Amino acid sequence: MAQLKKPETNGFRLGPIAPAGAYIATCLDIQDQFGVERPKFENPSEMEKLDVTRFLFGFRAKDGNIYKVQTYEFRISGNPKSNLYKFLTAWLGNPPQYGWDYCELKGRGATITVRNQESRDGSRTYASIIGIAPVLEQLQDQVLPLSMFATDTEAVQEVPDSQPKSASQPSAPKWGKDEECPF
Repeated sequence: MAQLKKPETNGFRLGPIAPAGAYIATCLDIQDQFGVERPKFENPSEMEKLDVTRFLFGFRAKDGNIYKVQTYEFRISGNPKSNLYKFLTAWLGNPPQYGWDYCELKGRGATITVRNQESRDGSRTYASIIGIAPVLEQLQDQVLPLSMFATDTEAVQEVPDSQPKSASQPSAPKWGKDEECPF
């Protein structure tokens, strides 16, 4: 018997939607997944196994509240044209070294730009990171330590398809070969 399966949405528990703006943030966690099955971009009827990652950041906004925001899902690739490589280069201020474990970035500061946007179907609003850069040396003291953030960064394995517009769990857009990463 054929049964429909609920699509999986992977990501972090975020809490309230982060306000738009530029912030000094702390990398709270990095989620790697290996051998994830996804439809191929070129032919959605075919499946492929991918290794993917995403980053979770936390910051204190101007209103004094602490917020969390996550990146889109990146394919794990060291190709200089890959979105992960571009993201790490922008964050570090120079290209990452091959063989280096980017999970060492947990706890490191970054200057992020957050935008609030609607999902493609218009059913919800979420915060997304549209820019990242190193923290200026004179602002390093504004990077919050990991201990300032709640430890509920475990991954969310299933998220209902119909969430209210104020839900903060983004869907993970897939950038195709011809689409550019937003940073």
